[in-house]
Amino acid sequence: MSSSNLLDSAFKSIALEIAAKYIHKDCILGLGSGSTVSTFARALGEVNAKSSLNLRVVPSSMQAWFLARENGMPLHEDTARCPERIDVAVDGADQISVTNRSMVKGGGGALFREKIILSSASRSIILADERKFVTVLNRAVPVEVAQFALPSVESKIRAQLNATPVLRKLDKGYPFFTENGNIILDCQFQEPISDPRSMEAALKLIPGVIEAGVFNVKVDHFYKANQDGSFESL
Repeated sequence: MSSSNLLDSAFKSIALEIAAKYIHKDCILGLGSGSTVSTFARALGEVNAKSSLNLRVVPSSMQAWFLARENGMPLHEDTARCPERIDVAVDGADQISVTNRSMVKGGGGALFREKIILSSASRSIILADERKFVTVLNRAVPVEVAQFALPSVESKIRAQLNATPVLRKLDKGYPFFTENGNIILDCQFQEPISDPRSMEAALKLIPGVIEAGVFNVKVDHFYKANQDGSFESL
């Protein structure tokens, strides 16, 4: 079996464990975005069909909206707003620091809603393959920015934070727009991010920044899928 198939098998096993341990009847589930969440949603859809959990999904993006619908999981009655109560939130990550449990997220562009959902959930769970776990965060950080503020935000990120911001674009060269109508700067810092909390705060203090892809939210469980098909709960 190839390493990708073994990883898929590990993620399916993780999904079944999460469903058994944390997804109860009438659960309100916050659903993140990305390929890892796709695997989780397919497995959870199968469990839901067999056990009639009657869960309702709060999607972080149109992708999550489609994942819920295609896998037979009803959507929360108001998908345009984050409800006061989310029982469990499940999401992926682009990079996770094993030192301080901070993350870089936003590769799919849904960082604004993902952070709100994770921060609002009674229990938050992150799924990632073993390659995403590092000692210190060092990959480019997505930053969601209001269109009007693009030049000033680019300048301040360069001058104040010693980073190189690159406007995210589609394959044809057009800017990538988030579902909130904003743009994204992928910011590569010159040094690894040794203090993620300070970095998140510094980014969000820049006028025009809507959200930063450095996540310091409370996470109750990290599930690590290994390339040999096994998994660990951290």
